[in-house]
Amino acid sequence: MDFPVSKTQFNEHDGMQPTQYDENGIPRGGPAYYPGQPVNAPGDPDSYEGNFDARTGEPLPHMRRRPDGIIGPALMFVDTDLQSATWRGSVLVLAPRTYSPPTVTLNDGFGPSLPFSAILLDTYKMTAFYRIDIQVKLDVHQEKTVEYKVNNEGPTYRFFVPGQTTPWRFCFWSCNGWSLSVSDKEKKELGGDNVVWDDLLAKHNLVPFHVQVCGGDQLYADKIWNADVWKPWLSIKDKYVRRDAPFTREMALLADDFYFTHYAKCFFLGKFGESMTTLPISCIVDDHDVWDGIGSYPDYLQNSQVFVQLKEYAFKYWRLYQAHTNQQMARQHGYFGAHGYCWLKQFGPYTAALGPDTRYERSLNQIVMPQTYDLMFDRLMQLPQSVKHLVVFLGVPIVYPRLTYIEKTLAGIKSIGLTKISFLAKQKALVNIWGEPELSDDMNDHWTSEVHMEERKQFVLRLQDFARQRNVRVTFVAGDVHCCGAGRFASSSPQLPPERDFRFMAQIVSSAIMNIPPPNLVIRAVHSSAKTYELDRSTDEMMYRLFEQDVNGKAPPNNNTKLLARRNFSSYVENLQNHSMIVNIHVQNENNRGTKAYPINVPALDQMNVV
Repeated sequence: MDFPVSKTQFNEHDGMQPTQYDENGIPRGGPAYYPGQPVNAPGDPDSYEGNFDARTGEPLPHMRRRPDGIIGPALMFVDTDLQSATWRGSVLVLAPRTYSPPTVTLNDGFGPSLPFSAILLDTYKMTAFYRIDIQVKLDVHQEKTVEYKVNNEGPTYRFFVPGQTTPWRFCFWSCNGWSLSVSDKEKKELGGDNVVWDDLLAKHNLVPFHVQVCGGDQLYADKIWNADVWKPWLSIKDKYVRRDAPFTREMALLADDFYFTHYAKCFFLGKFGESMTTLPISCIVDDHDVWDGIGSYPDYLQNSQVFVQLKEYAFKYWRLYQAHTNQQMARQHGYFGAHGYCWLKQFGPYTAALGPDTRYERSLNQIVMPQTYDLMFDRLMQLPQSVKHLVVFLGVPIVYPRLTYIEKTLAGIKSIGLTKISFLAKQKALVNIWGEPELSDDMNDHWTSEVHMEERKQFVLRLQDFARQRNVRVTFVAGDVHCCGAGRFASSSPQLPPERDFRFMAQIVSSAIMNIPPPNLVIRAVHSSAKTYELDRSTDEMMYRLFEQDVNGKAPPNNNTKLLARRNFSSYVENLQNHSMIVNIHVQNENNRGTKAYPINVPALDQMNVV
């Protein structure tokens, strides 16, 4: 049967409405909820990417991996209920709207469960998004293998949950796609899409991970700007006229088509889709999940009608595919922020995981709104006393070499108006499609950008205060930069060991699982600025010389020992004997088969000797 459409969630008849906000500051209504596309609606720049019927919106045969026509399932880790020793997760399923709501049945070795029922999150043409919340009781001493089925038929899938007294294992990756500039030849030279994915899944099959943290750029949505529908808007020369130009019905139709189909392709056709059937996700957002550089452009672009409304479409589908929620249910499902979608989860009793949303509220001068920081730290101070380690997952590294000299060069280009000179405007390496310096958004994205340095400092100082008060070790994990490495904040006193230093905060950099690494020339330039810096009078920061040897056993190119330009992912295992975190960065081998591990040990904070 067809499901009734709630007029409070959709507005098929009135079309686009002005964006409104509820009492929590969550956008409500507006163009992101316009699902009614005529047959001749403008499609994705790649004509639905060959995955969906342009007339009905239904998946074509090769998308239907299941015989019943359902797309999915995709697992997400929601949280651990420590009081009841219960693992909580959700399953995302895309099904034809004419189907009855799907169910999920679990078997954790003690017989099948009763069916878990679905809630309807949203619809697109003839496709419905369903979330099925599931629960598993944790054993005291042993891990469990949990088998599950959708509608109690078709394939049997499985995932793994730890015991109450066994260590959690999780992995982290970022940048699961290709930049538009990467050629087929370059992809082939790297071994294609799946070298690192195959290694991650092989390791999962041997010793299963309990969560995969997706660190941003789970897909690359930049090619939305290749569509013809934007050309009249981009041709407007006056930036303020362009800012005020309307977001048209044609743009709205294109946005809905593109994000739905592009997500379906990227999430359900490759190794990522395979992994989500067996390894639950927890996702943070970075720019390419929306489009390149979102939030780091000048105000006239960020506040333009086109940017504001298009961002709503992008986040509509980020919520559905990556967060298993929608605008109305996001707070109920645990996401918080003044306007964005941060999360805080328990990876068991000893490790807490914080995923700030550093995109929805971002502007040129701000990464996260002050109200969101307050909400964040209010929740951190309520963490259980058992927590020994807080892992903060960020899209962009917070400890990273400074790029000040590049920023100053770009500022100089802009200040003398070079972007307005026609011969430079034709050089894609210098000027982007909006007439801004091509690299300016990349520079502004960084926590170490000059405009964000004070916000960065205050965030770290508040985390230091939290670590000191609660005797909790804080560690940062981030991606984005297409290379790997490790750094740290620490007390300036060289005599103070990390075990006694609440200011000691490691930074793991792990990127990319698929995208191309930067050229050695770029790594060399960044490496040259990887010095020891001062955060304040009590704290300094630096990058480690982690890569004395490359994966081939030789010295790395140009002796760049702090950052390695190879594809990778990272893994994390709790050491319950001393509450340290055992970290490995798994770097793709030169022969494009397997990875080499670079170990890092992050010590716990010694509660008896904190200085």
